[in-house]
Amino acid sequence: MRSQKSLTARGGLLAGLVLVLLASALTGCGVGPATNQEKISKTATTYLRALADSDAAKACAQLIHRAKGGGCEAAITEHLSRLDSDALRQAADDSMDIEIHGDTATAGLSEPEGARLRPVKVGDDWRIDSGHTLG
Repeated sequence: MRSQKSLTARGGLLAGLVLVLLASALTGCGVGPATNQEKISKTATTYLRALADSDAAKACAQLIHRAKGGGCEAAITEHLSRLDSDALRQAADDSMDIEIHGDTATAGLSEPEGARLRPVKVGDDWRIDSGHTLG
């Protein structure tokens, strides 16, 4: 009878250990809530890809209300012909230099040189206040 309890206790301990290791592995793989840096990167990447794909509605959705202003989609559509879609895709694919300062941040882009976005925190999300500011 004693060995039966010992096997059960070891089985429970082994199951607990497996759960701890699995939880650690999942956390390391990005499972869990996104960090502010990840949220900023996603917003910036979505914005850049939307511009590259001439999707003004999707690009406008990444902006804060004040930056959208009236006629956001029309304004973006008007400027799309002057944007280099390949450079925008490259900037979306490359890493960004993200610096967070409380509820504001800067995301330095690889293309064009010196370009950056200025995301701000809106609730739990990050939206772009201004973009392509040249340093």
